[in-house]
Amino acid sequence: MAFTLPRGFAPWLALAGMLLAPAVHADTAAGYPERPVKLALPFPPGGSADTITRSMAERLQAQLRQPFLIENRPGAAGNLATRYIAKAPADGYNLLVGVTGAMAINPNLYSLDYEPAKDFVAVSMVARAPVVVVADPQAGIGSIKQLIEQAKAKPGMLTYATNGVGTSHHLAAELFRQAAGLDMRNVPYKGTPEALQDIIGGRVPIGFMDLTASIPLVASGKLKALATTGTKRSPALPDVPTVAEAGVPGFAADTWVGIFAPKDTPRPIVEKLSTEIRTALALPELRARAQTQGLEVAGSTPAELQQFLQEESVKWKRVVSEAGIKLQ
Repeated sequence: MAFTLPRGFAPWLALAGMLLAPAVHADTAAGYPERPVKLALPFPPGGSADTITRSMAERLQAQLRQPFLIENRPGAAGNLATRYIAKAPADGYNLLVGVTGAMAINPNLYSLDYEPAKDFVAVSMVARAPVVVVADPQAGIGSIKQLIEQAKAKPGMLTYATNGVGTSHHLAAELFRQAAGLDMRNVPYKGTPEALQDIIGGRVPIGFMDLTASIPLVASGKLKALATTGTKRSPALPDVPTVAEAGVPGFAADTWVGIFAPKDTPRPIVEKLSTEIRTALALPELRARAQTQGLEVAGSTPAELQQFLQEESVKWKRVVSEAGIKLQ
């Protein structure tokens, strides 16, 4: 026998559902996490992004009483790990350690079957770091002003090292070149160590390099730090000016690390994760540890990170287009 609702009951049922909905959504995060949470990272172990993520994961494990496991998935310029999480279940147990290149640059360089800006929801920023412009001390380039003078005196002749075409360091160099109106040639290397060795050896006069890897070489005098590319001076190199201070007003090109989740991850879980991450990042010992590597810890709300990603995507799309960079 079919069951029929009493006349006039249906609207009350709908209203009850609406009133109960917030409680149901809140319960989604109440017991979270109930098992280990995975963080996929697009780099091998040992780098600055890996180190800060592990420090944060240790604190999250203590706060939420479940393991936060780092899964290193290097390869394909960061696309391997990014795609892996884009296609993973949106249940709060699959997170991406998103970085500048994979999230904001690669969509303009590669044919991808996902869109970082659409297929992920932002959780929290973790850390930011500038690129450092370094020079061989014997190259006769002691400042950004002298670099610009040499580049303009011999258009197309001044070379600079980066850790590969299309990387965040290469794009920071391209943004600098465009902002200063210079004609310089990129010498791409397979990695940062090889590039640094050739700058030290005098084979390439300058480079746009990873700050963490460069700090010991600057401290020992093997490299001269000309400027950093952030919006403010790096605490790791407080005496080194920013590019903007050194003669290119308005210039800024930070690299960054943030946590993202697949787009349909329940909002209460995203908000809970964001709050817990910001709590972890606020610890003085974690901040101090990050600073020794040239990282500035920078937690954020999901909305702040989402807006930042949109701004970064627009900026790097323009730089890639103006530079005419194409990758197969």
